[in-house]
Order: sequence, then C-alpha cells, then structure tokens
Amino acid sequence: LGDSADRAVSIYLPPGYSASRARRFPVVYLLHGFGADNYTTWIAGRLQNLNVRVSMDSLIAAGKVGEMIIVMPSARNRYDGSFYANSPVTGNWEDFIVRDLVGFVDRHFRTIRSREARGLGGFSMGGYGALRLGMRHPETFAAIYALSPCCLDPIRMESGGMKKTWASTIALRDTSQIRTAGFNSNLVLALAAVYSPDTTRAPFFVNYPFRINGDSLVPEPLTVAKWKSVVSEIPEYAANLRRMKIGFEAGRSDGFADIPRNVTDLDRALTGLGIPHRYEIFEGTHGNRFRKRLEEVALPFFSANLAGARPKPPTRAGIR
Repeated sequence: LGDSADRAVSIYLPPGYSASRARRFPVVYLLHGFGADNYTTWIAGRLQNLNVRVSMDSLIAAGKVGEMIIVMPSARNRYDGSFYANSPVTGNWEDFIVRDLVGFVDRHFRTIRSREARGLGGFSMGGYGALRLGMRHPETFAAIYALSPCCLDPIRMESGGMKKTWASTIALRDTSQIRTAGFNSNLVLALAAVYSPDTTRAPFFVNYPFRINGDSLVPEPLTVAKWKSVVSEIPEYAANLRRMKIGFEAGRSDGFADIPRNVTDLDRALTGLGIPHRYEIFEGTHGNRFRKRLEEVALPFFSANLAGARPKPPTRAGIR
C-alpha cells in the first residue's frame, strides 16, 4: 500500500524509572482504535482529555497502580487501521507488535523481560487486537484487557446499515476514493485486507465476502468462510487462554450494536470452557467512558496481574 515501515511509538516511563538505574519495570502495550493513532488516543486527549502520562502519574501517586512502562504504537495505515494482524496487503502487524516492538522495548529500556511482566490492552480495534494477539501469544503476554473490542464477528457487524456500507465499498473503483468513502467503508475494506487479502486484485487487493445482485447482498461462500469470528476460535486457543489473566468489557448502549453482543458471546464461550476471566457490560456508549474505564478498571487490572506492578502506599501528593 506504500505505508512506511517506520512507525511512531509513544512510551511512558514511570517516575521511578529515573530514580534507580538498577530497577526494572513491567510493561503494558496499549493498542489504539480504528481511524485513530497512538498520539490522538493516548496522549492528546481526543477522548475525555485522556493523557496516559497524567493518568499514570496520578494513579501511581494515589497508590492505585504500580509503576509500569506503557508502550503505545501507531498502527494506522492507508486503510485507517491494521487490526494488528499479518496480511500480505497491509503488512505483518502481528509480528511487528509481538516480535519487533517487544524486542525493541526490551533492548532499549529497563524492562522485566518475561511474559509474567507484560500486558496487552486496547480500545475498539485495539481491543480486538489485544484479544486476538494475546490468545495467540501466551509466551509473550500474561494479561490482556479489551475495552469495547470491535469486530469480534466481522461478518455480522451492525453499524448504520451494513448492507449499504458493503454496497458502496464494493462499488469503489479507485484508491483516491478511500478518503471520501466514509468510516464504515474504510472499516470493511481494512477488514477484508486482513481476512481475505488478494495481492492479484488491484487496486484494493482484497476479496469481499459479498457481491451485489440488484438490491441484494449475495454471500461468497469461500470468502465468507475465511472471516472467522474471534469467539469461534476460543476452543482452538483454550489452552493458551488458561495461562492468561483476561478482562474485557463493553458499553450497554454502544452505537456498534454487535460489540456488547459479541462481548457477551465471548463471556459465554470462556465460561463454557471453564476459563477464568473478568467481564462487564457497563452503562455507557462506545467511547463516552473510555478514560474512566481505563483509569479505574484496565490499568488497575494490569497492576494487579503483572509481576512487579503492585502499587505502593500513596504519596502525600497522591492523597486527596
């Protein structure tokens, strides 16, 4: 697609990092959502004025989380999102996160270099990435937390009339149309690059799971079969998931109606297999409680479940 292989990465270092050259720290990798990037999501306050540095410093001072390094990569591409998956069209994003980025951080920062001290979290597309990468790589991560994970069953997404979205996306003929196609069209195009890439089909290099016949969407069975839901893969990765601390959640009134439904299906699948996990449907939409959920639930979850991340008593500045 012509995307650069050089990626922006934001890294938060806790207050204690500069205090001792001998001390090592656990690491949490946070993955942003579709159509966003690392800076706008975690640093610049796009959602509820969130700034991870401010949040972490405050939580550490208050004794609510331990000191952790937070790594926030950018995975935005020409299709507005990589879904953190390997693809011959968009690149090997899974390898980038699990192998290249983790290796880089371990080489250049004082990390605790073990799975027990690594967590993987994310919001929306990033929540999808955290679940999908986490269950595939228990050798790398010990804890995963997904905030409002999108696209867990991508063939059955519900957002503003997906029939119209598929029709308009399939009708695209030139890459110059991508920027004006709209959020939903970019979303399904990016998903097609993950689930059904085809390097012989210019200009988008994907196969779609549907074709248009008059006013109808007609499934393409061979392509549809490739669009596996994350929930359907749980039995295959059950042994991996039993090694991990797992948490996920969704807002009851999420505008993407499939998200709370799929999160509930994920809870049932894990419960049916006897895999411990934390699950919550909270009162909220897709992003209106993002900062609160990150600060009050997700970051404390990692602090409680990663080696070396236990909080210390609050400092005087942290007492309210």
